[in-house]
Parts: sequence; C-alpha cells; structure tokens
Amino acid sequence: MSESVPSYHVLSRWLHWLIAGLIVFMIALGWGLNPGNPHVLAVAFWHKSSGILVLLLSLVRIGLRFSFRAPPEPPMPAWQALSARVLHGLFYVAMIGMPLTGWAMVSTSAREIPFFVFDWFHLPVPPTEAAHELFEALHDVGAKVLTWLMIPLHVAAALKHHLVDRDTVMERMMPGLRPKPLLNWRWLVPVSVVAVAILASQVIGAGGKKPAGQAVAMEPAAAAAVAEIQASTEPSASASAEVEPVTRWTLQKTGTSLGWSTTFQGETIDGAFDRFSADIAFDPDRLEASRVTVRIDLASSRSGDADRDTTVQGGQFFATEQFPQAVFDAKRFTAIGNGRYIAHGKLTLHGVTRAVDLPFTLSIKGDRATVSGETVVDRTVFGVGSGEFTGTDMVPAKVKVVVRLNAATSTQKGKPE
Repeated sequence: MSESVPSYHVLSRWLHWLIAGLIVFMIALGWGLNPGNPHVLAVAFWHKSSGILVLLLSLVRIGLRFSFRAPPEPPMPAWQALSARVLHGLFYVAMIGMPLTGWAMVSTSAREIPFFVFDWFHLPVPPTEAAHELFEALHDVGAKVLTWLMIPLHVAAALKHHLVDRDTVMERMMPGLRPKPLLNWRWLVPVSVVAVAILASQVIGAGGKKPAGQAVAMEPAAAAAVAEIQASTEPSASASAEVEPVTRWTLQKTGTSLGWSTTFQGETIDGAFDRFSADIAFDPDRLEASRVTVRIDLASSRSGDADRDTTVQGGQFFATEQFPQAVFDAKRFTAIGNGRYIAHGKLTLHGVTRAVDLPFTLSIKGDRATVSGETVVDRTVFGVGSGEFTGTDMVPAKVKVVVRLNAATSTQKGKPE
C-alpha cells in the first residue's frame, strides 16, 4: 500500500472547492450581464449575492489557514515555490478585494444590495459618480486579471505538478489523486465543480437571447448591472443599429408638481417649486436609450411663509443669486416590476454634483403618462445650510422630495395644458 500524503484540513478542502465553484459561477454569470438579456435582474441578483458569500467564506478560509498548518510542499525549485506563494497570496487578495470593490461600487447609490433572501448593508463610501467610477474600474481590472491570468496560471501549474512533475501538490487538496493511474474518480471533484457552476449560471441566464422579431426590454437592472458588475468595454449590437427615436414627453400643468418636505425644530414644513422644466425621452421597452433632465428654478421655492421662503432662497440655503438652478440628469434606469422603476441620475445643487436615485411609479395610458416618485436628498452633502443651519439640530440633513408628473407624448396634437 502506498504511503499516505499529508493534505489540507477537511474544512479547508471543502471551502477551497466551494469558493472555486462560486468564482467560476460568477464569471460565467458575467457573460449574461448585457443589455440584451431580459433575465439580467436574476443574473445581477445572483452575482451580487454570490460575491458577498465568497467574501464571507474567504474570511472563514483565512481563519482556518491560521488555525491549521498547511501540509508540507514537495521538493521544487526555489522560483516555483516563490511563484506559488505569490499566486496563492494574490488569490486571497482577489477573494477579498473583488467582493469589496463590487460592494463599494453598489454602495455609492441608494439602491438595495441583495444577499439572497436578505438585504445587505451599504459600505460608508461617498455617494458620488467619481467614487462609483473608481470602484468600477478596480472591480473591472480585478475581474480581468483573475479570469485571464490568475486562474489559468493556477490550473496550469496544478496540472504541471500532477502530470509532468508527478509530485503530491494536487493530492494535498484531493487526497488519493495519484499521478498513476491517470484515470481516477477523484477528477470528478474539479470537473463537477466547474460543470455545476457553469450549468447553474446558464440556468439563471436562460432565455437571454433576443427572440426573433421582438424588441428587448431592459427590465430589471440591465444598465446598472452592466455598469456595476461586468463593466464590459465591448460595444453592444444595439449601439450600432439604427433605431427609432425614444418617445418624448411634454409636461402638462394639471397634475404636475415638484415638492419638498422637511422639519424646522420639529415642525413639518411642506414646500414646492413653482417653476421647473423637464426634457423627457423615455420608453419602458428601451431603458438603455432613455434620458430625463429636469431643471429647477430654485427661486420659485414656496412654502406658504414669505419670510421663510426668503431665508430658503438666500445665502444660508439655496443661495439663488449664485446658484439659480438645480439640475437632475438621469441616463440609467432600472425596472423593478409592476410599473416601478429607479432613475439613477446626478443632481447638481449649490455647485455640487452627486449621485441620486429616484424610485418612481409609471402608468402609461395611450398618449398620456403619470409619474409618482419620492426620494431623499441629504442637503449637507451639497453644502446647503450655513451659519446656524450648518448643523442638523434645527433642520435635518435629509429632505424628502416628492415628484408628481402628468405628461403627454410630444407627438400628440394640440397644445400642452
């Protein structure tokens, strides 16, 4: 009987193959993160949930690494031993860093972070476009290095040790997998891990191909999923195709309002803007081509008290002489079901631009559309509030914004109301 080869602790071995499977699963899911996939919401959900799971399992794996001594390495050249240690360390960096950069990226917006049946918490990162782009770039570079360099090197090195050097490197992670005979049932472990991971990703992303003769709706998080997770640089087929212009909408006076609500020393104050305009190009079936820009005349803010309105428009708050206008520009939209959407935009206020998400409900009947939405804006992030109002003891930081829109298609005959 051949001598037994020392191996990693059984928990470490299980975690090794579980984490490996999850990584392959997420990479395979990445191919389904494109605007043409109508199941992209499910793909994004599983990608994010699995990423957080990889982070948690990797922390456990590191704890086991310190708790149980690794089996001795077989004799090998010094350069090979050094290369193995460097690559091993880089895998730990990737298993921690990749989920963290993805987590930080989605934390720059107010949208919920899924973790299977739970909602995961946000990291305390700046809710800015610059922060989002930084974490997105780091996540993208990490994904490319992991997929095209580290994993191929790891697999090639393991096979070299097993088939060329005929040493015990692979047997430390798969006890009983000897170089001879070559056919060994234990090969089912890595093969099954990869096969199950790819199969599961394909099941989740099933039906992602565009049906013949039909337009693809960017349902659930298509644009956000592509930007946040895949960050693909490949142009989409739809980008080069000639398509009809997105439906344009004109605001109607009746049923349209833009309000705000806050408190002053505990007293609720409701206000609204009398003057604002909106450039709306929106189609629920073509979210990737939709865009909404709203321009608000800050001097038109009214709250039912002239003295208070003067204060709000003055230098301690809006400073309308220096910053007469606020602009909300949304180029990304997420469909979340039942006529509900999220506009992922940038709000420029008081000379500061920050990312702001606006959840809203849309109803379209013929050539008319109604929109109802609410969001919360942190005034302190925009530098609104100075002097005695710099703090939040009298006026809270978060101000509720309420949007009610009644619009008609721009092609509708007749004048706006």
